[in-house]
Amino acid sequence: MNRSKSVKVSFHTFVKCMLKSGEHIEEPFYMIEDVIDYISSISDKRKRYYELKGGKFCFIDSINKETIDENVTLFKGVCKSARNEFRPNLINKKTGNERKNPKELSEGDIELTHFLLKITRFDDEVYLLLERNHNGVTHLNFTNYISEFTKKYLEQKGQKKDFSVTRMDVPTNNFLTELERLNRTVQAEVYFDKQLLGSDALNFSERTLSVRKNIMLTVKANPRDSITEFGVDLWNKINKKDSLVSRIRIKGTNDESNNIILDSDMMSRKEYITVDLNQETGEVNSVQLLSEMRKIAMAF
Repeated sequence: MNRSKSVKVSFHTFVKCMLKSGEHIEEPFYMIEDVIDYISSISDKRKRYYELKGGKFCFIDSINKETIDENVTLFKGVCKSARNEFRPNLINKKTGNERKNPKELSEGDIELTHFLLKITRFDDEVYLLLERNHNGVTHLNFTNYISEFTKKYLEQKGQKKDFSVTRMDVPTNNFLTELERLNRTVQAEVYFDKQLLGSDALNFSERTLSVRKNIMLTVKANPRDSITEFGVDLWNKINKKDSLVSRIRIKGTNDESNNIILDSDMMSRKEYITVDLNQETGEVNSVQLLSEMRKIAMAF
């Protein structure tokens, strides 16, 4: 009988943060496509290594690039991590017998962590879907890894990394519940259908064929203020019949000072995927897991 496992997937988005004329600027981290291509071109896997705390290291082992169209690119891949300089004796659960661990001190048990990147230029997003593996690569590890290899990518081009790569977490639970959990709400992005341009409210020309389907209005809080109540009003608005509001994105921070994005298009997304396990190693079926992650990514 085949064994299976329920794997949790977390959702994130990558942004590029910089200072321009004293103003904090954020934009989608589109350069990640070039960075992943650069990592993929490194044939010596040892040069892909990134040192973690506790004697661990990690690296992106396999990458598959898929161009959906001119606006959407997917990267499916597997990170490997291991803890070396640690080889305690082995114990047999059935007999209780112990024996010396045959591995070398420089070897470690491989942990697989699967990921999918969706770069969508039409929606101005760089999404990360990451397998939650407590013994593997965390979202913080992955972010630091990408940041480090962004620096290396730019160095080999003779350029300096004068920005930071930031990960924002995207919860998938109830929108209002997650909004109330924010310590501070700093920005709201409201998307309207472009038909609003020709409505009585704005009365613009109806020649909008070259205009994107959705128009975005950005509302920012004053320094040290929060616009949580405004976010609640937006949520109530989007749920009204015939509302012209098609999507809401709220940016803020939680009590742990983590950057959070609440996206009405992402709420209630599937978080758990059931996959088969390798009967000999106990590892998840990579092909099956990445295929299911792709289905989720293509649904938004």
